[in-house]
Amino acid sequence: MSTIAPPRPNRAERLLIPATFITNLGNGIQLTAASYLVFTEANTMLAVSWLMIAVTIPQVALSLFFGKLADRFDRRTLAMVSDLASAAAAIGLPVWLALGGNPSTVSYVASFVLSISAALFFPASNALIKERIPESRLAQFNGNAEIAIQGGTLASAALGGWVIVWVGTTSLFYFNAITFLVSAALLFFIGRRPAGKGAGTPETVAKAAAAAAARLTGSRPPLARLAVLYIIGNIVIIVGNSIMLVLVIEGFKSNAGYLGIVDALFGIGALFAAWAFKKISSKATVLKTALIGYLAFAVLLSLESVHLYAMMAVIPFAAIAFCVARISARTALMSAAPEEKTGFVFGATNAFGLAAGTTAVVLISLLVDSTNVKNGFYALSALVVVIATITVISLSKHDREVAAAAAAEESEAVAGAAEVAEPAAEVTERAAEARESVPAKV
Repeated sequence: MSTIAPPRPNRAERLLIPATFITNLGNGIQLTAASYLVFTEANTMLAVSWLMIAVTIPQVALSLFFGKLADRFDRRTLAMVSDLASAAAAIGLPVWLALGGNPSTVSYVASFVLSISAALFFPASNALIKERIPESRLAQFNGNAEIAIQGGTLASAALGGWVIVWVGTTSLFYFNAITFLVSAALLFFIGRRPAGKGAGTPETVAKAAAAAAARLTGSRPPLARLAVLYIIGNIVIIVGNSIMLVLVIEGFKSNAGYLGIVDALFGIGALFAAWAFKKISSKATVLKTALIGYLAFAVLLSLESVHLYAMMAVIPFAAIAFCVARISARTALMSAAPEEKTGFVFGATNAFGLAAGTTAVVLISLLVDSTNVKNGFYALSALVVVIATITVISLSKHDREVAAAAAAEESEAVAGAAEVAEPAAEVTERAAEARESVPAKV
């Protein structure tokens, strides 16, 4: 039996994946180097947490606005502007250091400026994905994109840790600027928005009509709850970046080079996430796949705090579990979001996700500084389990309610058709009797 081959990746997909990797590589390098500068100056996790706050405040405040902006203007252009602004800010940081600026102050200011740029890039790039990637390849693309995101972020920490040991932090900041310029070039070569994708085209009108019909039947996608499922990843990334650095350097008494090894192992695990996602999702729904991934990640995260070598042993598997859950949540949210509002949906998700992550990192930082860093890992694991379980149960209940409503509506339609068919049958029967009572013509 022949099967229909899935569509091949288009030019946008081939360029968006490396652009995603390079952008996250640059962001990760910036965060690693800045965190190291701040931690060595203040020697407390709370100081690192304040850096995370400086990174998240602009995104929390501006993501909603930039999300709406991404739905009104060309998304590729906005993403390119974001990359170019990030490159300028990245170059400004080492220049300021060379002029004698205080390392902590420089780190906070530069991270703040780069965060403003990131607040624009996130909704614009996700809306660009929804705009340019066919629906039939969305899950496959999100799998590859999540690998690019995690691979870029964690490879940057691996590279950053060793470069800090070898040549210091200044070289990292220059390299960071180059990554943003390369990303902007890749976005440029994607090309302009193709014809037939603008507002008012038959495709857009059909999608809008389908969305309106879904709202009338009460089956509108629960975007807020799907966003919460995706937001778990924001919390893990923000808190994890802070407590991982403190655990390796202070808890295990190791240098930044080991932090690089640990993050590289996570990156290796992330490379297998797309394969694992395909295997698991073929046997379970996207929601169940997300829940399985988050629960497995929480267990493995707790084991990481036992010993440095235990962390190295389990962290590749933790990466697989986390990325499988993240891919599932991203696919569910992006599939449910209307194309004309994708920028706003992901802007809002980014804002609330970072706000939740900031709150969590401050509370867990206070716990770590008053007790020990291992308790931070346990607290984060418990948080992931609670949020993921409650959210997936709520979403599963919603799916059952929608299915029951659809079944009831179908039953009513069948019953109505039967009522219409019954009088018609009676009329036909009476007509036949009338024909029989009339004598045939000779």
